[in-house]
Amino acid sequence: MAVGIARKRLGNGAIAESAGIAPSGGKATEEAVLVMKAVYGVDISDHRPRSVADVDLAPFDYVIALDLSIYTRLKESDRVPKEKLFGWDIEDPIGQGYQTYKQTAKKIEKRLEQFLENHGLGV
Repeated sequence: MAVGIARKRLGNGAIAESAGIAPSGGKATEEAVLVMKAVYGVDISDHRPRSVADVDLAPFDYVIALDLSIYTRLKESDRVPKEKLFGWDIEDPIGQGYQTYKQTAKKIEKRLEQFLENHGLGV
């Protein structure tokens, strides 16, 4: 959902990607797909979770870990320069139903807006 929200908000002005520490495999959950389509008009049905180990993080200006435990693991791994790494407080909504996914998406959107403002990126 975070990538869909970022791409919608930033358009072609930025490259947004998604990766996790322990991705589930498969595809985006039905709830995530429904929320993104209904609330944001974005189709994420083709999204496939992948591991952060499979992504070259060097080209990115910022790496945002949505969950603080993931932030801590990335920080300890030295895969991301400290000045590029940011941690948010967004819990994974998996298994908690449509409304929780919707609340999580709104929280991601709010945190993204705050991040953009705090970094002078009010695109």
